[in-house]
Order: sequence, then C-alpha cells, then structure tokens
Amino acid sequence: MAKGIQSIVLGFRLLQALTDSDAPMSLKTIAAVAGMSPSKARMYLISFMETGLIVQNPDTGLYTLGPYAIRLGTRALQRMELMEVANEQMRSLQQQTNSLVLLCAWDVRGVIIVSRSEGSEPQPLQFHIGGSASLGSTATGHIFLAFGQRDQTWPHLEEELEQLGLSKPEQRKRVKALETLAEQIRKRRVADADPISYASGVTLSGFAAIAAPIFDAAQRLRFAITLIYRTERNSKRKDELQRLTLQAANRASHLAGGGSTPG
Repeated sequence: MAKGIQSIVLGFRLLQALTDSDAPMSLKTIAAVAGMSPSKARMYLISFMETGLIVQNPDTGLYTLGPYAIRLGTRALQRMELMEVANEQMRSLQQQTNSLVLLCAWDVRGVIIVSRSEGSEPQPLQFHIGGSASLGSTATGHIFLAFGQRDQTWPHLEEELEQLGLSKPEQRKRVKALETLAEQIRKRRVADADPISYASGVTLSGFAAIAAPIFDAAQRLRFAITLIYRTERNSKRKDELQRLTLQAANRASHLAGGGSTPG
C-alpha cells in the first residue's frame, strides 16, 4: 500500500469531529475528540479556516464546518446518484460471481428491470430492460413486498393473484403465506427463489435467484439487486452468494446515505 501524507490524515480527524458533532465545538473539545493537543489542533484549524472548510464564530470562539465543506458535500451528493451507485455495485457483484445481476425498481406497472450486468454463462431466457417481475413468485418481488410501500405493492399483488385465476380462499391463503415470508425477509434482508420464476406460471429449473434491498437516504426502498445463478455449479456456494449480494446492496445503500453498513 502506498504511503500517504500523515499530516493530512491527522488533520482529517478534526474535520471528522466537526462532521460528527450536532453543534459547534470548542478548541478543547475538538482536540480531545481528535486525540491531539489543543495547540496542535489550532494550527490545523487555522489552515482549514483559510480554505473555508471550517469557520469560527467571532463571538463564541466555537468552530463548525464552513461554506467550502458544504460545497464539497453537495458536489459529492450530486455525483453520487443512487442509480449510478447501484449500477457500480451491480457490476462489482457480477464480476465477483460471474453471474447475471439485475437491478429492479418499482413503477406504476409493478416491479421493472431497469439495469443488468451479464455474466459469461448463456441464459436460456432473456431478462430485458423494462421487463416485469412477479411480486408473488420471485425473489425480487418478495423484496418489494417486504420493504416497499405496502399501499402500492400489496394491492398490486392482489391483482396479480386474481389474474392467475385463484379462488378467493386460495388468494387469502397465498397472501397470508407471503406476509409471513415478508416478515422473515425483513429480518434477514435477503430473499431467494429456487427455481426462478420468469413470468406468471413460468419457472426455470437449474437456476436460482438471490435478491436484496437498496435504500435511499430517507430509508425508502429504491431498488432490488438480484443475482441469477446456476444451481448445478453453485449449490455449495449459496451462503457465499447470499453474503455477496447483501454486501453489494448494503454498500449501495451506505454510499447513498441509506445508513446500511458497507461490509
């Protein structure tokens, strides 16, 4: 690993202390949090004030983040659009697993594929951008039932079950089973399906799916990231594939400000 400039790393501790604080801070408090002497901390603070990263209230003497820190954060947010972040994690997951990875979102039609990253193995069916996914029978759909807006997803599920020709008692039984499953998924934060279901009534043997949620800064479900893999070649790796899929989703949420840990 390349050797960096230690003074920059030390100075960053001061910025981190101010960033993590909910209120302006005194020199003594900043120094204590950063783990350095007040005299040393003041030298860094003077330099940061010259750049606009930090400002000092002339009346109270307290320090807080300055206008350039706000500009820096704003620019970072502008460039870190959630779709871009999610796509980066999707591509990373594909490279780690060599499997097809889909990114799906919710719109008025239901669950829609909005992006994909192809694996090297040929797929017997094509997952087209703009294609839909079943709420009731796919891992992706189960993520939206578990974490999506209930007043949108569950009425759509009822329509889906009705279109399948199920009787009212069968529909109620299916909804109850899916409510139990959704509760389990909320605890595990990952869904799986084996075999996968491509469309209503169509299953694909030999392939399985793992899906996990991606949240925005307001903790709203924005995407589901879904891994499609061959069971005959990866049956022993299921736990590892689940871990990698959940890791990709958590990293995307974390980078978007959704609060999930990046690990």
